[in-house]
Amino acid sequence: MTRDVFKYFKHVRSLQEDKGAEKAAELGYQHQARGVYVDPKTQKRYKNVGDKLEPIIDEPAAEKGSGEEKPEGKSLGQFKQDAAGQPEPTALPQIPDGVSDDEFAAAKAKEFTGGRKVSKERQAFLDKVSKTLVAMGNQQAAAEVAAEAEPEKPEEEPQATEEPEKTADDFPTIDQKLEQESEEATEENDLDDDEAFEAEYERFQQEAEETMRGLADRQRKMMEKKFGKFTESLKTIPSATDKKSFLASMAHAKTFEGRVNSGAGKNNLGYADVQNLMANRDRLLKGYGDGSPEQIKKFVDSVRAIEVSDEFVDASYDVLPEAFKKSLKGKGQVTNDKYVSDDKAHKDMHYLGKNPDGTIKRGMASTNDRAKLMWRIYLEQGGRDAYTGLPLDIQSMDLEHVRGFNNKDGGKPGKEEWEQRENDDNMTLINSNINQTKVDLSMKDFFEQRVDPDKDKSEEDFGGIEKIFDKQNEIMSVGEELSKTLLGEGGKGLGDQVTREVLREHFGSDDQRYSDLREEFKKVATDPKDKKKAAGMKSKMGKALLKASGLARGIQDPSGRRTVALQENVYRGFLESMAGAKPADRQKYMDGWAEAIKAGNQERTPKAVNKKLLELGLIDQEILDDKKAGRVFREDMEYYDRLDGRQMIERLRKSLRNPF
Repeated sequence: MTRDVFKYFKHVRSLQEDKGAEKAAELGYQHQARGVYVDPKTQKRYKNVGDKLEPIIDEPAAEKGSGEEKPEGKSLGQFKQDAAGQPEPTALPQIPDGVSDDEFAAAKAKEFTGGRKVSKERQAFLDKVSKTLVAMGNQQAAAEVAAEAEPEKPEEEPQATEEPEKTADDFPTIDQKLEQESEEATEENDLDDDEAFEAEYERFQQEAEETMRGLADRQRKMMEKKFGKFTESLKTIPSATDKKSFLASMAHAKTFEGRVNSGAGKNNLGYADVQNLMANRDRLLKGYGDGSPEQIKKFVDSVRAIEVSDEFVDASYDVLPEAFKKSLKGKGQVTNDKYVSDDKAHKDMHYLGKNPDGTIKRGMASTNDRAKLMWRIYLEQGGRDAYTGLPLDIQSMDLEHVRGFNNKDGGKPGKEEWEQRENDDNMTLINSNINQTKVDLSMKDFFEQRVDPDKDKSEEDFGGIEKIFDKQNEIMSVGEELSKTLLGEGGKGLGDQVTREVLREHFGSDDQRYSDLREEFKKVATDPKDKKKAAGMKSKMGKALLKASGLARGIQDPSGRRTVALQENVYRGFLESMAGAKPADRQKYMDGWAEAIKAGNQERTPKAVNKKLLELGLIDQEILDDKKAGRVFREDMEYYDRLDGRQMIERLRKSLRNPF
């Protein structure tokens, strides 16, 4: 070991003695010798052990063979009378706290001269005598401490001793505990790799034991087996740094509480994101290069640089929290589609690793194989975002296809391109807001369109906008809470007391809150892009109410990868129509909505939802006649009328070409 152990313990002992001295001062004890203090009221002595003061048990004089009573309690004159005829020992000096040996010796030498000038030879002699006395005093103090630290065992039972009175130091506050932990963390940073790993592993074991204590016998035995397998696998990793990194990743996984899927501004790039992306700009642009599979693989290998074996991935995955394992399944899902056509992706093409013969294994994303692949990437990246280098947020991180799965640079991708991109050589993990901002853009377009416009913004600029988003989230929460008060029995549908007028009043109030927010945002926003965001801040109370009532809110997009929401006026028009119906007739609205969503998923367009709602008569004429609320339905009716007209003309043309 490169660490100087003796210096370490000397440093620790010094800190402990300082604490003991502070405690003695607070109690009013007087310093007697190094680490020894006396209570002037009771004449009891205490020694500094660690950071505590422990009483010193004085042995009876008879046990020392003197046959005399202890002089404790006698005056100095009585002590001198009893000692008459015996040579009085020379009193050795006691060095006050905070004074060095050299300083004390110099003062003693001056005391011997009475302040008079003496010859150099005499002065040298007095200096030597003073230093000798100081050394003898230190030796005597050390001998006293050693003797008191290991007292002889008395033949009789020792007398009960009183402990020092408890003080505030014996009951540390939370702030003091946090400060202590901070000091321990600082000391831990001074450890070498092996020591750091041992400290991390000890914590891991303690947490594992704590977890297993709360399990039933059968579960505990099963977990003990898994932890045993994990421990054996950990031993095979040669690098202490890698082992510590893996343990830290596993500790981080235990903090998983659930993915964040909602909230205004959740996918926006923050100040730290932009600054770190700019710091890595050259590296990322060079790594992406021309976007070829060979170039991307080099970049991915450089990011996922920590080696990890299949055995360790399996063993460590088994002891991860179940909620976290579940979150790893389905990451980077490119589509839910079954086979649709030869030139379209399907649900069974997700990369899952390799078969024993080395061929690529593909299938659905919601499997343990996919989850283990995500965990492997996390370990290989050391828990860091591949683009910014910031820690990955396990509550909100995504699989990133470096070359976007549907990137159209060089033309629309086909099956060959999809299989190249849905591949381990094109995969990293990044935080969700960066993934959702980059989507299928090339690295160059990502920077030019999404990062560079914000590179000169100050932290205050970002902070002001983030406060607006926080306020928007508060308004959304108000809408969600109000929506719950409008539900029917069992939280399904609308309550019988809810009328169209009641709904419109709630919708109008929410619209006003957003109108005020937009005005506030415009005052903060200086960038045209931000001002555009302000215009897009609109109430979503209709969607929130539909969600609260247990109905689906969206349909799959054409790619099958995402769910897209409908326009707010579609939700409101449907809900107001249902509120205008008799309570006994409202179930048909619930059933009809499910049928409309099914139609939308089949055709992959919101227009199909609106068409079905109109066909089923679930949108009132009053809504259709409203200039604002009915606009989306009128536009879709016109679209299908034109489509039907074109289809009728096409059918007529075909019949003319082939009358039979």
